[in-house]
Amino acid sequence: MEFETILETFKDHAIGYGPHVKIPEEVYQNMLNISKDKRVICTINQTVRLHSALLQKSGMYFILFNQPLVKKQKWSIGEVLTVHLAPDDSTYGMPISEEFQEVLASDPEGSDWFHQLTPGKQRSLLHVINKIKSSQLKIERSFVILEHLKKQQGKLDYQILNQDIKAFHEKMKF
Repeated sequence: MEFETILETFKDHAIGYGPHVKIPEEVYQNMLNISKDKRVICTINQTVRLHSALLQKSGMYFILFNQPLVKKQKWSIGEVLTVHLAPDDSTYGMPISEEFQEVLASDPEGSDWFHQLTPGKQRSLLHVINKIKSSQLKIERSFVILEHLKKQQGKLDYQILNQDIKAFHEKMKF
């Protein structure tokens, strides 16, 4: 489903914040009917492809964009964008790096804990890994995340995870 919309920000922070595009209600309802959940693949101006969620609040339907994406694409608030939405049938609702796939395959216990997390927490951890450019750092971060889940018996605690990441980096310094 394709439509044109305007890049906006929320004026009322009670609804939300950040750059977003409104989705026509008809498009939103149609996507809910053909999608297994609210996860979609959003293609903007036929060039930028990202995994997103259909959001609804206060009678408004929208997709959020992060500020770095808007800046990288040199989009401006008020700019008209062409948006194409398709159901996201991927396992996690976003890409998974080869490095993380390999670490999951090499650590069955860690993989079990990871797959017991909610889909949202899984995506959160995938974001943590995917934003890293270096393949070696992705592998290291993947190991730290799975070790954290094993140590915490599957409970994800971001504060402790950040401490675990810092401790790992300190240990790796020469």
